[in-house]
Amino acid sequence: MGKRKLINNGVISNIINYTTNQKLTIYMQLNVYLISNPIISKLSHQIIYSAEKKNNIYIDIQCQLNLFLIYETLKKWIKIENIYIKNIDHIKKKCIFDTQESHLLLTNIQDCSNIISNIKTILPKLYIVHTCIDEKTKQYININDDYLGKDIINTIKKQKIIIIQTLLNNNSIIQLLNYLTLNHKINVNAIKIICTGCTTNILEMISNEYPSLEIYTTQIID
Repeated sequence: MGKRKLINNGVISNIINYTTNQKLTIYMQLNVYLISNPIISKLSHQIIYSAEKKNNIYIDIQCQLNLFLIYETLKKWIKIENIYIKNIDHIKKKCIFDTQESHLLLTNIQDCSNIISNIKTILPKLYIVHTCIDEKTKQYININDDYLGKDIINTIKKQKIIIIQTLLNNNSIIQLLNYLTLNHKINVNAIKIICTGCTTNILEMISNEYPSLEIYTTQIID
């Protein structure tokens, strides 16, 4: 395990390198986890440096990458209960998800279209809500009072919330976080962000507003 320093805008942060994941504490308390393995690295490189965006190959790669990232992000966040059923001559073990636990996934559905059934296998009690960023304004265009349905609003404070955004490279993520934390009083510790890449200036911006937020990514871009 190695250790090095990241210096950016006069701020020095420790970066601890792990064999599979890297945890970074950047700009105060913001927790950024760099997820790194050969498959994820290959897929993320194809997404970030792709010359053609949103064609069928790109969408398929993005979907597969998101599935890997969801797994890596949630493997320690999901609660599993073990049930033992005693039969006459043996004991049968079953693993079930915590029935009290549910998840809300906020993402552009196109980026997960091919893997929704896989995600629902991992997270059986799952609500998925579409998000869309305007290419010109770089803001979410569907965040308003009616964005979340009543069935979600009634249970949202009990849910674990996952936000998937391909690149964190503008302040649209602050808009969404403000909507959740200010409009619906969501504790930021109930939110995790998954992205293929993020820029250092956006990380600094997020840290100023939400220093305890957890972000899972494959690359940090200067």
